[in-house]
Amino acid sequence: MRVGLGLRQAALGAAVAMVLLPTSAMAGKFCGDPVEGGKSSGATQEEALQAAQKWWSSRAGALGRGYESWDNADDRALECTQGGDGTYYCKAAGRPCLPSGVLPENVPKIEM
Repeated sequence: MRVGLGLRQAALGAAVAMVLLPTSAMAGKFCGDPVEGGKSSGATQEEALQAAQKWWSSRAGALGRGYESWDNADDRALECTQGGDGTYYCKAAGRPCLPSGVLPENVPKIEM
């Protein structure tokens, strides 16, 4: 009798998790809404790219610890142009994501 009750609770918990968690969470990766950094500049394109990624990371980090990693972001985009004076300008955009298997700090806990 006790085993059947445990299975029912597990099934209920799984059903509740499917409703409360976003689709990306079910796949093991939590992502936030798209974030866009500001226009960064540099003497070289590499310098401007690095500055743009740092700016994006500072904005993405506002979602919480772990979201600031450019390498974990989905839908990443870098746009660069060169000004008439030779200065490079870049902007980074993407969906900040936690590494696979890491849960966000603000997920509601379900008491069983």
